[in-house]
Amino acid sequence: MSGNSLRRLAWLIAIATLVRAVAAARVPLIDDEAYYWLWSRRLDLGYLDHPPLIAYLIALTTWPGSHPLLIRLSALLIGALTTFLLYVLARTLFDERTGLRAALLFQIVPVLAGGALLATPDAPLFAAWTAMLLLAWRALHGQSRTWFGVGAAVGAGLLSKLPMTFGALGLAGFIALRHRRWLSRPHPYLAAAIAIALFVPVIVWNATHDWAMVRFVLYQRPGGTPHGVPGILELAVQQFAFALLLFPACIWAAWAAWARRADERYAFLLWTSMPVILFSFAAAATTGAPHGNWLGPGYLGLVIVLAALWNRAVASAAAVSAAVILYGFAVPLIPALPPLPGAEELVGWREAAARVEQERSPGTVIVADRYQVAAQLGYYTGDRIPVVLLPCPNPASIWQPVDRFQGADGVAVIDRRWAPAVRWEDHAGRVEERPLVSVAFHGRPLRTFTVLHLRKLRGACQ
Repeated sequence: MSGNSLRRLAWLIAIATLVRAVAAARVPLIDDEAYYWLWSRRLDLGYLDHPPLIAYLIALTTWPGSHPLLIRLSALLIGALTTFLLYVLARTLFDERTGLRAALLFQIVPVLAGGALLATPDAPLFAAWTAMLLLAWRALHGQSRTWFGVGAAVGAGLLSKLPMTFGALGLAGFIALRHRRWLSRPHPYLAAAIAIALFVPVIVWNATHDWAMVRFVLYQRPGGTPHGVPGILELAVQQFAFALLLFPACIWAAWAAWARRADERYAFLLWTSMPVILFSFAAAATTGAPHGNWLGPGYLGLVIVLAALWNRAVASAAAVSAAVILYGFAVPLIPALPPLPGAEELVGWREAAARVEQERSPGTVIVADRYQVAAQLGYYTGDRIPVVLLPCPNPASIWQPVDRFQGADGVAVIDRRWAPAVRWEDHAGRVEERPLVSVAFHGRPLRTFTVLHLRKLRGACQ
């Protein structure tokens, strides 16, 4: 590893982390970050949506306060670590130039860069996934002690997000195809035992909560599109936001890796990348729930393929992606710049929460018809006011059911662009509409909230 390459990598990591830190301090929390912050206030062995690691990381960095920069601090640090690991992996497989290009691509694929900024399970998942690939490659090529690290990496990934399973399955398939001799040795099985041991707390949580996480992931997660081809197309379209022009470049990278599968390096990257990508499209087709970020771990291997096969088309796609990323970081700092699409979803919750504080009287609770609203209002009111989620939250979730507040008054807030997910009149003796909350961003009107008083809450959850 040359000193010149290390200096370039250090500068890249330092500049990228600094830019993300500025954004982390200025950009409001996304809905899921507010949700995970509430998790960190209720530490447990597991949660309905995901394993618990992100909650513990947020709890670790927010003991001084709940500023967005503190909430995102672990993601920033883990993002720097992932960049380094990706560089080492690409350099180990190919050369230093490929390592530097892969590290650069990590900064400009939005779903990967977002994992290095936002306090979501993707941040530790990406680091664990990359560590698994690096350690597994070394283990398969003579460094047998690193099998223990492979198990620890898979276990850490499973504590972050369940799609880590597909990384482990892809690795197992590669071993069975290209390194079958390891199947008769104890090392891979010890690695699997370590991963399972680390995951035991989540298994215990599920066993004591009627396997709520398993049931939620398999068939209770809300769908986003019709099943079949529309779900597949929706997920593909989403990738132009999550990967920009590097999405078609990664499609080409997958094809190029397949064409070069006789080369063990490309086969390794292909086998460990494709299971999570194929599962994401299968889930979109069968459940109507396309989640664009689910492909994120698969991009980690494919950007190494792009870095190894770098050409003018890849460089052009990378330049466009970098320009969009830089523009997105500049918007919060330069009022003259129009916001990117979707910016309206980030702003306004502080003002909405302030209105809730003004409208409520002692004993009044916050009422929401979707978890995103509940999370944002819970965060911006400092988790000091009970939040009721209608109609009936999953018993294994963190949300309060309406049963506990029969007869109390509630305050509800909803974006006027959204159709209500419930009939408010079914859950209160009287519904009173209060003055609207209008929100602007850099002087531009972005969204308006309806505020409701719900008198004498009622309802029951079985």
